[in-house]
Amino acid sequence: MLKSFVIKLVLIAITFIMVYLFFVNKLANDFVDPHYNKFTQQAGGLILGLSRANEGISPTIIEEALADYGLFDLPMVNFALNEAHFGEVYLKAIKNKIHTRNGVFIISISPGNFTAPIGLDAKKTLKYDKRLTLGKVDNYTSSPNYNYIMNAYGAPLYNGFHDLDQWNHRTSHHNGWNEVKLEGKHDTIRATDIENWKALNMKFYKEKIKTQQISQYRYEYFIKTITYLKSKGDVFLVRMPSTYEFLKFETELWKSFDYEMDSIAEFYKIPYFNYINKSYKYKTYDGSHLESESAKSFTKELTEDIKVYLKSNHS
Repeated sequence: MLKSFVIKLVLIAITFIMVYLFFVNKLANDFVDPHYNKFTQQAGGLILGLSRANEGISPTIIEEALADYGLFDLPMVNFALNEAHFGEVYLKAIKNKIHTRNGVFIISISPGNFTAPIGLDAKKTLKYDKRLTLGKVDNYTSSPNYNYIMNAYGAPLYNGFHDLDQWNHRTSHHNGWNEVKLEGKHDTIRATDIENWKALNMKFYKEKIKTQQISQYRYEYFIKTITYLKSKGDVFLVRMPSTYEFLKFETELWKSFDYEMDSIAEFYKIPYFNYINKSYKYKTYDGSHLESESAKSFTKELTEDIKVYLKSNHS
């Protein structure tokens, strides 16, 4: 009797495991989530930062523009996430992601990159980061990446059988870029939508900052990240365009930000490209993040500045 019970229990467990693995595999071969493609390949170059870089910089445009140089390892991957603040966890992921000594590394920076919850010291901030997506994943380069799905995917696995959870304005490219188009498959993001999302975004930022502080830990790991990447190729610090209200909010949060970034760039002999005064040229879909056409135009401008720098420093 006991033997029969154990056999049935084992069969049930095996069935459960097989069903679970079937669902994981089905999901891995379809759309997983907007961040999944960032974890499915090694990289020769990286775009780093938070959500503005995630949606605002296209790796393909950079690859095509730098192809004539023939100097840099590919592929270029957009490895920016809205929770990818500077720290031990992000640096570990970067080290595991790249396979180059000849890469191009774009670090998008704003005061938000350096924030952590109020009251957390270095040890507690690390513990906090380990609970986020980057901290849950051990594998950053496999395709399919079952490790990501099992540890970091937060939705039901049966989502692999439908696309109802996908925003029709977003295209998650295989190189990690999340492109947001105003014209979706089913509707259009209108000017009234943009103004409404802009107001909601600003309200969210103002509430969130009440619980955040500029973290010395993050500042120190920002320097460690620069130092490491300089040993692997060319590093570019970039402050991306946004709208006046959001840039004003950031300036009030950290008044000396651009001065300090300029000083760091000068000390480490890397360029700091600051585009906030060119924000009028570009359009966001929510006040903070660039929509598709502006993201492409901005990437082209950024790439031209990179090319000028490389021409004068690699000739």
